[in-house]
Amino acid sequence: MRTRRVACVVPVLLAFAFPLAACGSDATPESSSSETVATTQLNPFEQQRYDGVTALLDQLSSTLRNGDRSGLAELVDGAARPEFRQHLEVIADNFADVEKPAGRKPQHSPVAAGPLKVKEFRYRVAPQNGPEHLLADDFVAKLEAEGATDTWVTPVDLDYALGGEAEPGLDEPTVTLHGSLTFARYGDDWKVVGEGGLAPDPTQASRENPKAPDVGAWEFPGLAATDVKTSGGTSTVLFYRGAENEAAKVRQLLPAAVDEVTAFWGKDWVKRVAVIATATNEQFAALTRTRPGDTAAAAAATVFTMIDTRAGQVVGQRIVLTPAARGLSSEALAVVLRHELTHVASRLTTASSAPLWLTEGVPEYVGRKGTYGDLIDAAPELAAAVAGGSVPKALPSDGSFSVETDAARVAYQSAWSFAAYVGKTYGDEKLKKMYVGVGKGGDTATTDAAMKASLGVEKAKVVADWRAWLKKEVGK
Repeated sequence: MRTRRVACVVPVLLAFAFPLAACGSDATPESSSSETVATTQLNPFEQQRYDGVTALLDQLSSTLRNGDRSGLAELVDGAARPEFRQHLEVIADNFADVEKPAGRKPQHSPVAAGPLKVKEFRYRVAPQNGPEHLLADDFVAKLEAEGATDTWVTPVDLDYALGGEAEPGLDEPTVTLHGSLTFARYGDDWKVVGEGGLAPDPTQASRENPKAPDVGAWEFPGLAATDVKTSGGTSTVLFYRGAENEAAKVRQLLPAAVDEVTAFWGKDWVKRVAVIATATNEQFAALTRTRPGDTAAAAAATVFTMIDTRAGQVVGQRIVLTPAARGLSSEALAVVLRHELTHVASRLTTASSAPLWLTEGVPEYVGRKGTYGDLIDAAPELAAAVAGGSVPKALPSDGSFSVETDAARVAYQSAWSFAAYVGKTYGDEKLKKMYVGVGKGGDTATTDAAMKASLGVEKAKVVADWRAWLKKEVGK
């Protein structure tokens, strides 16, 4: 099963507490139907390898999930790098029970929390494409000197499902993360040596197994979980040391934010979510598959692993908050949550080819609804441009939303203002209808026809009336 991930990054203009949004897709969402894998009967040697490593992975899964550090030491090879060993210890610590009862606040913490509990957490050997990936001769010699009789580098998948502070926590389908590991055999037993990158040519390994490695929230130290009831069931807020205040705000704001999005979108969505509050740029970048620093002015991102079209569900959807979000007031954070939850609610109806003026403008409209005054207060860069005679001639193109361009702020604000104009003029019901119709994507003629079908007016007139509304709002 190939997984895809889409990140929607929401920059925030801290000076005006104006959360903006940019959503980019690196793939077309696809169904969870299994890959067709050509298989042949394993020979006895290969079967022994597979069975031995499978038994080890079962032990490793249970040991990590139970937070058993002492048991973990018995499964890791003595030749493993200290960084790899420490990495596994971090995972075990994040799942380990702590002395305080669940639901009790640690001293000086603003939020009740406990260790993360998962409904499912299991490593397994994954199909390998291409030739076997070999270790460097000198490293093999080192393992053999310690008594190893075989080594194996193989793709490994991790199937997991959250979870939260308490069981069963968030009700979600199984998520599959992809990676690779190196193993060594000693007699009848196997031990894990390290990541698959120990092999001499990890680039070649990535070509043989093109599934990109993913990162779980438990892979950074200091993770905790707190649950909150929302209208769709239990939602969970995961957070790291340093993000306790942010997690406390999210826990307080989330139920109302879910209800407010439902008031716009309707009840046909999950109405529960996992939110992750990060404390460092490294955590945010890893969890959203972005580069550190790319979103220095960002507030949040939504990510998902894949869309199961047959089951009608999104797999592995998360709202990830950046460290910068810790500086937001409760009011501004509520805007960000409503914006991101609108992405969650609309995910199944949004094609990758849908225009960004729609997929960012409408969530921002829902996020900011009831919080803004006039256009000048809500969209200062756009208002200044209009006041100076530079009225947008058309809806912003996708390229103008790049966070690296000077025109990006005006593009975000233009998208919000168009949604606000449609909502005010035609009503929220027709605005949602426009989102669903235009959100199916297609060529320009198709999306223009979808707008006319939803609003009853040609796109050219709607845009012209919006431009006139902008000038009126700034007194031009």
